[in-house]
Amino acid sequence: MTRAIVGSFVLACLLLQTALAQDIVITSSATDPAARIKKAGQILDYTGTELKLRTALGTDETIPAGRVLEIRTRWTPAHEAARAARQEGRLDDAATLFRQAKRDENRPWAVRQIMADLAQCYLEAGRIDSAGDEFLGILASDPLTRHFDCIPVAWRGMALDSAVEARAAAWLGARGAPAAVLLGASWLLPTRRKEAVAALEELATSTDPQIAGLATVQLWRLKLVAATNEEARQWQIQLERMPTDVQPAGWYVLGDILVRQQQPEASALAYLKLPTLFRQQRTLASEALLAAGYQLEKMSQADQAAGLYREVVRDYPRLVAATEAERRLERMKRPSAER
Repeated sequence: MTRAIVGSFVLACLLLQTALAQDIVITSSATDPAARIKKAGQILDYTGTELKLRTALGTDETIPAGRVLEIRTRWTPAHEAARAARQEGRLDDAATLFRQAKRDENRPWAVRQIMADLAQCYLEAGRIDSAGDEFLGILASDPLTRHFDCIPVAWRGMALDSAVEARAAAWLGARGAPAAVLLGASWLLPTRRKEAVAALEELATSTDPQIAGLATVQLWRLKLVAATNEEARQWQIQLERMPTDVQPAGWYVLGDILVRQQQPEASALAYLKLPTLFRQQRTLASEALLAAGYQLEKMSQADQAAGLYREVVRDYPRLVAATEAERRLERMKRPSAER
């Protein structure tokens, strides 16, 4: 083999290795929103406002975050293993692996993605305090984060252990940090109502649409029993106009309100927005499927309800909702007189 051939072969291998290591960014076109543009290079940063890409030619390009449709990159083995463990419901293993992935990763934007995954993993495991702290860590790195949808706010009243309650109280007292105050108020709304309501009412007037939207949704929880049909209709219109990343908890709260109004079909549709549009919000999506299934049972649609319960068991193993879904499926197998 001649030196020229060897040199060409080595160059080809280097080019192939470079191509395999490149990040791929799929964007919409600035002139034609329906068009899809594929760009290759190295992602230098990816925030809530923009993605910075160093192209294969060595030039730097800034792409508005709103035009980014998909990214493809190489993740560390620990990150890939963590995602698989989380999908299988092995949440303790997943959390350990996500923490390892954070240590292994040296790209700031990728670290924030791992933190978002970890925050959701903590929430699925019921570790609300850890989930909140992880999310606030993302905000500290990128105040206009693209991961705002993983903020672990409450969507219904729940019993809190002492560690979570203490952490929520610290968040609530963090004046000057609206997201932290929002987190604390949402979890303490049932137990420290006066203080939480005052904080939420103030946040609802924020010029930040994400903070204002989530605070407004939390205040709806106060009217689960007293809301009128007209209020529920207006809230749904308002919810649909809110930023997409603050809508998940809102659809669950609206579903609860419609249940109280004896509107099982409308409430089921509200709940089903979550697994349909926000499937990555695994805790909320699984709980919403469960709630929708119960409303279908009330409408004597047992087969459809069972289908939703099986979906919870299949797609969200070992989460709290999956355990309850299994119980309901077993109950449905028994003769009606035994239920």
